[in-house]
Amino acid sequence: GGEPEVMVHIGTNDIGRKREEVQKGEFRELGRELRRRTAKVTISGLLPVPSDSESRNGVRWRINAWLRDWCRGQGFKFLDHWDLFWRSCDPYKNGLHLNPRLTNILAGRFAKATG
Repeated sequence: GGEPEVMVHIGTNDIGRKREEVQKGEFRELGRELRRRTAKVTISGLLPVPSDSESRNGVRWRINAWLRDWCRGQGFKFLDHWDLFWRSCDPYKNGLHLNPRLTNILAGRFAKATG
């Protein structure tokens, strides 16, 4: 086989717990580690949480914007799901986890990005 391909989906657990600059530093370190292992990296961006505060979603949006630019500079792919999930009426079955329909959509996007 060829070079391994890695996809990293960025979760929301640290939003509000860590400053944005700390999170960016952690992403940079992750990128350095991944670069040592493979050049085929896809970063799957943060999903919005419509039921969450405007402030926390603003942080998610800013981090995604930064990740998009950072990935471009690193030669990594970036999957942006923001618009698709923001427009969904009720993307989450319990406020945090995706409902089955959007889970399938996200899985399809992962498969297409790595296929």
